[in-house]
Amino acid sequence: MSTIFVATSINLEGEEKKQFLDTIEGAVAKVFKCYSIYYTPVPKENCSECAKDQITFFVFVPPYMEIERRRELIKVLDEAANKAVGYRGELKNIVIFKYHDDEACGVDGVLRADAKAAAEK
Repeated sequence: MSTIFVATSINLEGEEKKQFLDTIEGAVAKVFKCYSIYYTPVPKENCSECAKDQITFFVFVPPYMEIERRRELIKVLDEAANKAVGYRGELKNIVIFKYHDDEACGVDGVLRADAKAAAEK
């Protein structure tokens, strides 16, 4: 499972925002079966100059995620963002991985490590 937060200062409204999210979801679905995506618009006045027109993807996954899957996700997110909003220049699509192990993640009120241990019995 992965959780992805998308933060951007690109102003997306209505159908444009829906198309953006659909495109990003399609890209993520190529890499993950189970995922959550959260979209957060950031007003341009709340950004440094270099962060304007930038999209940052914060990807929360277990540390044992294979490096090839990380590379693939970075590639498909970049392609999807460029397709959805157009190429905005260098340093505009950023992917940051934040890792959590099974002792630092809970689902449905159960620590992931406990759920795995119960499943093995």
